[in-house]
Amino acid sequence: MQINRRLFLSGTASAAALAALAACGGGSSSSNASAEPVELAASDINRQERSALQQGGEFRIPINAMIPNYNPLHIDGNVADNGTTLLGFTGVRNWLYHEDGTFEVNTNFCLDYTEAEVDGKTVITMHLNPEAKWNSGDAIQVADYQGCWQACRGTDEDFNAVVASTDGWEHIESIEAGADEFEMITTFDGVFPDWSAIFGEAALVPASLTTDAETFSSWTDASVTDHWTGPYIVTDADSAKQVLTLEPNPNWWGDAPLLDKITMRVMNTSQFGTAFGNSEIDYVSPITDSATYQQCQQRTDGEIRQAAGLQWRHFTMNGSSGVLADQAVRQALVKGMDRLTITEGDLQGLPVPASQLQLGNHLFMPHNQGYKDNTGDYAYNPEAAAAELDAAGWTLAEGAEFREKDGQRLSIKYLRMPDISTSATEGRILQANMAAIGVEIVMDDTNPDEFNARLRDGKFEITAFTWVGTPYPMNNIGQIYGEGSASNYTGVSDPELQKLIGQVAVEADPDKRVELANQADVKIWELATVTPIYSRADYAALPKKLANYGAFGLSTGRAEDVGYMAE
Repeated sequence: MQINRRLFLSGTASAAALAALAACGGGSSSSNASAEPVELAASDINRQERSALQQGGEFRIPINAMIPNYNPLHIDGNVADNGTTLLGFTGVRNWLYHEDGTFEVNTNFCLDYTEAEVDGKTVITMHLNPEAKWNSGDAIQVADYQGCWQACRGTDEDFNAVVASTDGWEHIESIEAGADEFEMITTFDGVFPDWSAIFGEAALVPASLTTDAETFSSWTDASVTDHWTGPYIVTDADSAKQVLTLEPNPNWWGDAPLLDKITMRVMNTSQFGTAFGNSEIDYVSPITDSATYQQCQQRTDGEIRQAAGLQWRHFTMNGSSGVLADQAVRQALVKGMDRLTITEGDLQGLPVPASQLQLGNHLFMPHNQGYKDNTGDYAYNPEAAAAELDAAGWTLAEGAEFREKDGQRLSIKYLRMPDISTSATEGRILQANMAAIGVEIVMDDTNPDEFNARLRDGKFEITAFTWVGTPYPMNNIGQIYGEGSASNYTGVSDPELQKLIGQVAVEADPDKRVELANQADVKIWELATVTPIYSRADYAALPKKLANYGAFGLSTGRAEDVGYMAE
């Protein structure tokens, strides 16, 4: 299940290296780049009524690594295994999203809401369900939202260093209790179209966790269950075996959850396909390479569901120091990246052609309304890249392999996870692309457990990973590209872009808002810090009889409704 915020995902795939593609600088005739486009469904989850499902059964989910922090608002908790998977079963979910991104209230948590404009400001009144409780037994009430707002509003430097995003929160002027502690009146500092993104799902923790930045950062032990809620509860957290076990929450007030048990087990991503094919696990998503896809197809009682996806791969450069602090150098490097060959390398053998998934925008996916390819001058052009490096003073002496300036070699470290095929393939092709224009790429190897910390601490020069999009493509611009955001791993900001981010956030006219967002995207291309590669189709392997889970697209479901079809 997805969460209504941009979530970091380090990347998953089996070890399917594509050496031939990696060694060349151009497109590959062996890929599916020129294949016919595939029409993707908005969602594919085997949607069934509860009456068609049986009580009982286990759902076994693999995860990439043990979750470093269980607070979804914390930068270390901003990982997909937490926000997208675990909190889908144990978090607050005020809205249920439809395939088109619209939503209705989930009355388990929110009974109703009203939206109004008062004196030019968006005012939202929500009536929280008085029966909704944290696992501590405390009611979920206005004070919890007030605490999260105080932590994420961007006014406290200690919190700013650890919150994943201040997007939306910083536009809240006040959160007040109305008739009682369950009537919440939120007033924004102006018109704010994406107000519902803030209060959507899972991005809420109890007030007790927001008293100070140290407490906010303290939830690293999954055996501490007080801060969760929902139809399931973690009953065992085995750090040695790296397994989380979830069972029905005895304090849950809604429809009874259908499954007896959910297990989340850390597993090397290269094993996902084989494990599913052998019926050792029940879920593989995202499927990111043909080897895993084919392995998943081997399970006789399994199927692969597919829909338009929200994940997108990209290169991120750390522009805070060193040679990459020079924007002209970054721009030249972007023009030296053969993004189509990288896309072909990652997606070869999968049903949707690579050319259909090429990405030219940092905010919108190709299937989103408002999408525009803003690549412009930053398309693959090695001749222009070489000329711009020359102009920046990085020259290639006759017979030399790499460029130099003032006796320094133009050498850049690529932070790689060698056991993850996307990371390895992208690094290999990037290395070949850069060598073609006289730039040395040196592999700097790490693993998924350390990758997040390396990003957060700025201990990298260039790397590739995945962001997960949301139903709100214009809401989280500041999280990744804004000044002072802990999730802006590039270390680069720009006053003009910052102004556009603020304008997009409060623009009420939908067409004008999309226009401003695309202006912001053009500016992000110019900064040359984050380079989109491609968006992913959402392929999810599951047992055929498992209902109400899979390739969600923009939609979400109720965790208590996930179950197996009756025999």
